[in-house]
Amino acid sequence: DPESHEVNRSAAYSNFRRRRTDDAIRHFEKAASILETDFSSPAMLITCYTAIGDQKNLRRAAEMTLARVEKVIALDRNNGAAIGLGVSALMVLGESERAKEWMSRGLLIDPDNMNMRYNFACDMSAQAKDADAALELLGPVLAKMSIDFLNHAKADPDFDSIRDDPRFAAMIAAAEARLAAEKA
Repeated sequence: DPESHEVNRSAAYSNFRRRRTDDAIRHFEKAASILETDFSSPAMLITCYTAIGDQKNLRRAAEMTLARVEKVIALDRNNGAAIGLGVSALMVLGESERAKEWMSRGLLIDPDNMNMRYNFACDMSAQAKDADAALELLGPVLAKMSIDFLNHAKADPDFDSIRDDPRFAAMIAAAEARLAAEKA
């Protein structure tokens, strides 16, 4: 069903993990247009538009993400998923101090939220260009993540700036070894 939010999000993630960015964008855009409360699809567009250097659509995606996230946070100030994705939007929009406040709040209220930490690591890598902070945030996530999440991290263009860092490679290798041992 081309008008299904779930179908479009699934197709978007499938293309994203294959690094078929243009196809991922098309499906994330459609998913975001179908369900106006979806803040995750426009946040994924931030990653996609950053990866291809499309500044105009990057800004539009960040504005859409922030508007949707702010509605969620107005109802639930402790929503780690919204906080995690809102930080990306704030960073793209040049609101770095506000982004840092949101990160501090998120880590204070839900330090074990691995999805939120993952998104913060993406922000530190792709937007702030702070490899040390990205790796510090990502370490606990990679130590616990599932194979699906690991495959997502391995394809995520947000980590392109740290992909050649030996620390990142070691974390990925350790996660792969842990998952292989768990499977055996």
